[in-house]
Amino acid sequence: MMRTVASKMALLTATALLGLSLLTALGRYEMEQVYEGANFGNVNAVPSLIALDTLRRNFLLLGTQLQRQLNSSDDVARAEAEKQVAIYRQGVATAIIKYETDGCLGSDCFADAKDKMFLSEEKVVWARYDSLLDRILQETHKGQPGVARAQEVLNATAPLADQISRLITDHIAYNAAVATRETAKAVETKSDALYLTLGACALMLAAIGGLGFLTARSIIAQLGGEPAAATAIVSRLASGDVSERIDLKPGDDASMMARVHFLSQTMERLATRAEAIGRGNLEDEVALASEQDRLGKAINDMIRMLRLSRAEDERRNWLKDGYSQLTASLTGDLSTEQLADAAIGMMGHYLEAGRGVFYLYVEASQQLELVGSYMYTERNHIGARFALGEGAIGQAARERKPIILTLDASDEQTPPITTGTSSATPRYTYTYPLLHEVDLVGVIELASFTRFDDKKTEFLAGVSGMLASLLYVAEQRVHIRKLLNASESSEKELRIQSEQLRDTNAQMEEQQQQLQQQAEELQQTNSQMEEQQQQLQQQAEELRQSNAQMEEQQQQMQLQNEQLIEARRLQEAKTQQLKQSSQYKSEFLSNMSHELRTPLNSIILLSKMMLSEEEGKLDGESAKWAQVIHRSGQELLRLINDVLDLSKVEAGRMELHAGPVSGADICTELQSMFEHLARDKGLSLSVVNQLEADFISDWDKLSQILRNLLSNAVKFTREGSISVTVGRRPGHALPIFLSVRDSGVGIAPDKRNVIFEAFQQADGSTSREFGGTGLGLTISLRFAQMLGGTIELQSEPGKGSEFTVLLPDAMPSTRPETATVAPTISPVPAPPGDGHLALPAPSVADDRDTIHSEDAVILLIDDDPAFCQSLLAMNRRLGYKTLLAHSGEEGLDLAWRHRPHGILLDLGLPDMDGAQVLHEIKSRRELARIPVHIVSARDRDEAFLQQGAIGFLQKPADDHRLAQAEASLLAALERSEGNSILVVENGGISAAEVAAVVGPERGPVLAAAPDGALEQALSRSACRVAIVDLGDGQTDTALDVAARLRAAAPELALVFFASRALDDDAANRLRHYSECVIVKTPQAERRLLENVERFLRRVPQERAAMQAAPTPASGKVLSGRHILLVDDDPRNLFVITAALERHGARLSNAVNGKRALEFLAQNQVDLVLMDIMMPEMDGFQTIAAMRRDAAMQATPVLALTAKAAPSDQAEIMAAGADDYLAKPVDYDVLVAKVLKWSGGRST
Repeated sequence: MMRTVASKMALLTATALLGLSLLTALGRYEMEQVYEGANFGNVNAVPSLIALDTLRRNFLLLGTQLQRQLNSSDDVARAEAEKQVAIYRQGVATAIIKYETDGCLGSDCFADAKDKMFLSEEKVVWARYDSLLDRILQETHKGQPGVARAQEVLNATAPLADQISRLITDHIAYNAAVATRETAKAVETKSDALYLTLGACALMLAAIGGLGFLTARSIIAQLGGEPAAATAIVSRLASGDVSERIDLKPGDDASMMARVHFLSQTMERLATRAEAIGRGNLEDEVALASEQDRLGKAINDMIRMLRLSRAEDERRNWLKDGYSQLTASLTGDLSTEQLADAAIGMMGHYLEAGRGVFYLYVEASQQLELVGSYMYTERNHIGARFALGEGAIGQAARERKPIILTLDASDEQTPPITTGTSSATPRYTYTYPLLHEVDLVGVIELASFTRFDDKKTEFLAGVSGMLASLLYVAEQRVHIRKLLNASESSEKELRIQSEQLRDTNAQMEEQQQQLQQQAEELQQTNSQMEEQQQQLQQQAEELRQSNAQMEEQQQQMQLQNEQLIEARRLQEAKTQQLKQSSQYKSEFLSNMSHELRTPLNSIILLSKMMLSEEEGKLDGESAKWAQVIHRSGQELLRLINDVLDLSKVEAGRMELHAGPVSGADICTELQSMFEHLARDKGLSLSVVNQLEADFISDWDKLSQILRNLLSNAVKFTREGSISVTVGRRPGHALPIFLSVRDSGVGIAPDKRNVIFEAFQQADGSTSREFGGTGLGLTISLRFAQMLGGTIELQSEPGKGSEFTVLLPDAMPSTRPETATVAPTISPVPAPPGDGHLALPAPSVADDRDTIHSEDAVILLIDDDPAFCQSLLAMNRRLGYKTLLAHSGEEGLDLAWRHRPHGILLDLGLPDMDGAQVLHEIKSRRELARIPVHIVSARDRDEAFLQQGAIGFLQKPADDHRLAQAEASLLAALERSEGNSILVVENGGISAAEVAAVVGPERGPVLAAAPDGALEQALSRSACRVAIVDLGDGQTDTALDVAARLRAAAPELALVFFASRALDDDAANRLRHYSECVIVKTPQAERRLLENVERFLRRVPQERAAMQAAPTPASGKVLSGRHILLVDDDPRNLFVITAALERHGARLSNAVNGKRALEFLAQNQVDLVLMDIMMPEMDGFQTIAAMRRDAAMQATPVLALTAKAAPSDQAEIMAAGADDYLAKPVDYDVLVAKVLKWSGGRST
């Protein structure tokens, strides 16, 4: 049995230790005493004194910073001092905690009980002092009075501060005395221990020397060498150096050095393998030293995982490169044959196939025709076309599924793949159908000598879908071109025939003149015959000849009349064909809108969901890809809308909505919209308003014109400036001008007319620098012409361009059935007084003579007697009193006389447009508070809601919806009562002036000072609007007031009033709290009245919307809602279901109206999302069936449609839908509307 080093040492030194034990016992005791005395200073005395000094320093600095905060008059300095107070306050608390826990080298600092008593007293006094600090800090935030009170409290804490200081000083002195006592004791003990130790050492020196020599020899033999050498080798191994070579004695395989040698070899072998892995060598694995070699097994597992990871990366990169190469090869305006050849050629090269063919499906012949090939040799027995189900090509097309075949290499019937030097038969064929959604587009087939692996088949499947989409787009593009060419040819033929018809008419008029002249000559001849009867016989022959000529001319005239009738018939036929072509074009654009919006709906919604903060699962690169997809979808949607706008303009179906337009509003919108874009490109943007009075035009169309022009200016200007000027040119036919000037690239003279043509640009080459479709200027010019004006262009290449929009003071009148026009302001009937004429009696007797003060009164302004009679009967059942007016003037007079609780207003009145009546009601201070609900057969127009109406109901409307509209009128009036307005006066406008403007009907007007008790003023009265006066431009004061008001009443609406114009920086800072900033101008009182009325009306609605609107913090806002989604498109089903389920909704699906009705017959839902275009039973039929069924009649229906024209929207609402959403659906709007309607139909 081999003895260990420890056993040898114990055996050799047992005797010596036994003797020394008695001698050293006393020495050891003394040494411990010395150590404890000396260590006391290190472990307790010094750290405790340092901790107490830190406590005292933090406490003194706390008092200094607290006094500094009270003495500071600057807000910034006060805030900085408050931060320091918090730091030192925390420092005091931390020092106390560390002293009693781990402040002295990880343990508490208590030397004895008295030390602990000192700290307990300090904690008690500090707790009392600390409780007063919160009160001091709170008082400092209450202005100068609060600072004074805080100083009083601080002065009251002086005794506590002095007490804490004394306690800390006495504590330090006590600990210092303890440390001094322990040090003296340690010195005395040291002297005693020194003498005892010297004696013991002398006695044992000889014995220890001998025993040590024998022990050393034994240890060296067991180590296999010197301990220093062994330590150095192990140290190098520990540091990672495995290059050390160990020389062992012959036959030494059991010593420690031998074991270290074996360890070094193992580590070197693992290091060599790790280096190979780092260089990418994953082939070899590490040889295991034993079954317990965990490190070797772990490295081998790592090698295997790296192999799998590298293979997966190579697969993804290979697929990505293939898709990129295919996309690059198909870029450009390619025909179907070019696209097919390029696609099959690229796939053949990339997949290393021996042959490839590309077949296109022809719907007319129900056959697949060969349009592209790769290394393909035509053979007699292999046709260029296949019918469905014929061969692998036809079978794959019929089944809509891929077919993979393994061929017999010995079959002589199989065509070989031929090169210049060899010919061989392929072993495998891969036949894939090309499907666009569910429609067959074509089939591709590749032949190969080797079997495609999973990577290649995955690529082939992905490419099939891509090619199907590209082919579908190419076919649609060709179809569009054919339609456009046909339309142009028809127009050209019609022009030629019109010219021929004009020539024929001219010829006929000339012949008629000749005939008339001949008739006159004939009459003259007859008179001569009467006078000269003797010459009758001589002239008889001439007369017969004249008659023959007349008959011939009459026949020619009859023939020409027949030709004219035929020409007119042909012209009418061509005109009808042109109308039909235009109709086909409109239907095609409408269908294309639906087909394009449906996939766009999925693209935009899914990318928005991927980008939402709630997901948080995308890495940086994937998030960028999702952003690109979302931006591209939005851009494509914008292009589709441009094309549809152009189509509407050309068809004469674009609607106009006239109303007053302010130059200041135009400039404000353009400045806020384009300032950051110009700043990002390093451009300076100047927007100048020189227009004092408003003019009448269509705000939306004019805004779109200016946005297009300004967007082009930013895009085509690399450096310099852009300026916008709005003004008037007195004496001109088109006095209003709006110019956009830039210092950009300019436009060549020969291109100035071209750029206003559709799809044309100044630089139309494939290498042009700037993108775009060329529709913006075309639409802008057409809109300007519709508004009664035009666009002028001045430009110089290299120096810039100036586009000037010229408009009249009032736009031309539009058709009442297609436009909602707010004409110029006409006089409002004067209030009743002396000499006021009595109103004519209504054709239907109303309740004007039986109205009492407690009655709820509804005024109906409508010229339809039947509708008036129906509403009157319904209101009498409901207990309402009704006033009837059949014209706008009569309605305004009744409103002035009786001040009804609500007004139902028709738009098509005989004497004035309903839009003007609404404007007059909301412009008069005495009438503005009366809520108005539009009831009209026109299309729903959100502009009326912006002008002050609380709702829009489209005729025909049933009693239920009319009752809901009247209930909303009465509810709106109740909400507007009891309001008050707060005016924070600062020298610019007073509460008395505001009261004179808004009138007493809108509630009391309260006054307050900027430095006054605003919070108390808000608490005393239910204020909904606050007008903050800036005086002479005191923006900082106004911002401070706004912050205080918003903190006290978050839902309070703010209006800023300035006596002079503000700079952009000040205006932007104010808009952080409110978009309503009114500058004192001649129109300031009108704007103040409009905005106060708007806020008083909308604040309750905004509060409800804020409670209902989904926010990231609100979580599952649709939890508990059961929604039925009816759509035949699986992509829409997936996207909308995913979007709504994320917010907690429970979704059920139906693929058509018939299935939806079957589901609703057996289940209750909170809301139905209804697509309009579906097979079997479309959305209109389904909604109509629901409204006829009593069980489903109350279920809200939100329609989803890709047709966003007003006529389409009107048809949807008339069918019974409660609301609609146009595709592609915006993610946030979808959630908000579902949340709104899933709670029940609006009342």
